[in-house]
Amino acid sequence: MDGLMVEWFNLIRNKQVAIRRESELVYIGKTQDLEEQQPSVEQELRRLMDKPEHLKTSWDRKREEELMAKLVEIVNDRNAIIDGLDEDRLREEEEDEELNKMMMNFTGIKKDKPKKKSPMSKLFNLGKKKEA
Repeated sequence: MDGLMVEWFNLIRNKQVAIRRESELVYIGKTQDLEEQQPSVEQELRRLMDKPEHLKTSWDRKREEELMAKLVEIVNDRNAIIDGLDEDRLREEEEDEELNKMMMNFTGIKKDKPKKKSPMSKLFNLGKKKEA
């Protein structure tokens, strides 16, 4: 029975890892989409802003406002991704602690595996920084 429970805990851990990886891949995809959009929006906005004010049409001014709003939206979306990653990382730490407690209570064995940094934490430098 103990062996089955340990296997069950390991299956839960593996499921959590797979779900976390899927979440990271979604974040990576969204980040890449935003990174691809931003340069073209900035370039068109720069082109319109460089145009002398007296030569701008009402369409140019309207387009400037649209592009500025789009750029703000892109930046906010990228910030939301980073905030989401922070929240996920904290939640994952809590989940890991809870699972470790359950395993310790059941088996009396403490699992102290070193944590691997996720690809997203490397991408956004979210991991703990080494102190000199």
